[in-house]
Amino acid sequence: MTRAHYLYSRLGLKEMESIIKDFQEKFDETLKDTFSDEELDVFEKKLDDIAAIFAQPILADLSFDDFYPDPALENEQRIFFESCRSSISIENIPYFESNPFQVTYLKDLFTRLDEVLVDCGGVSQLQFKEKYLKDLSRFKDMDSVIVEVIPKTIVTPKSSVPVHPIDFLVRDVYLELARLEASEKQELVSEELRSMPPAMLTIFTAMGEKNLHPEELAMKTKLNLKTFGDSLERLKFFLRRINETN
Repeated sequence: MTRAHYLYSRLGLKEMESIIKDFQEKFDETLKDTFSDEELDVFEKKLDDIAAIFAQPILADLSFDDFYPDPALENEQRIFFESCRSSISIENIPYFESNPFQVTYLKDLFTRLDEVLVDCGGVSQLQFKEKYLKDLSRFKDMDSVIVEVIPKTIVTPKSSVPVHPIDFLVRDVYLELARLEASEKQELVSEELRSMPPAMLTIFTAMGEKNLHPEELAMKTKLNLKTFGDSLERLKFFLRRINETN
């Protein structure tokens, strides 16, 4: 794939600009919720290398005949392009093999968009969204970074005996969950958790799988260590309050 890709959409330009702005803000929030400040410092260069994206009108002199369509889909692609009202340019894309953050960035962007027609430049054939994402799925994304980071952060040996503060927290939360199950108050908890920070609900959902080791639980939630520990402690006291309510 080349270092600049162009997406063509049926959405109007203002709507596309709004989607991109919201997407970028949410992506930044995801990074802060997933990694600690120290971890983000380590990945600073890769994050800075993420390609810039811009919503823009379609050039007046650009026609479908300027592209290399997929022969099997040429008529469908032509009809789609002629109905497009805006485009996105993705400039200076780093190599996907070396930047999993870029891969996740594009995956997340595409989930915000309806059907788009993608031009990867050069003599590459035009692709619809599904084909582009299929090609992108061959590369490691941010999840692979999380898998590499979490084990280095939580170094607790896999023992049934708690030795780390988070070990004790996980054990206590599982105990509260067991009490909850016996008292049949699960529905009350689910309702109240909807108004709590999302990280608490993430941990609660993950702990539906019983007896996870703290390291496995942290990896499953994909939260950074501080958020994981703080939310785990809040969840413990939240569940205890529910269990002690008549």
